[in-house]
Amino acid sequence: MSMLDSIFTMGAFKGSKCKTLLKLTISRINLLRNRREIHIKQMRRDIAKLLETSQEATAPIRVEPIIREEKMMAAQEIIKLFCELVVVRLPIIEAQIISYRMHHLNHGH
Repeated sequence: MSMLDSIFTMGAFKGSKCKTLLKLTISRINLLRNRREIHIKQMRRDIAKLLETSQEATAPIRVEPIIREEKMMAAQEIIKLFCELVVVRLPIIEAQIISYRMHHLNHGH
């Protein structure tokens, strides 16, 4: 069963399950961010050592992975913010789903 399937049971949206999965996603992103920050600090130290030992030629090659990691962190931060927004808005989403269903039940759609 996929994550998406687990928040829809027999066609019914399960807000509590969605909230749990979003919070797990946020926690995972935080964990990944911490790991990446540690890795980036180490890579920066390595570059500093290269510059101290007059190995400037290899330093630019080592900068590219840092930039890639920082871009990945920025992308994950956007995803995390979106997840946090959905968590906060879940009561509104659930209310709209209920309203939509009630409207369709009353009008025979």
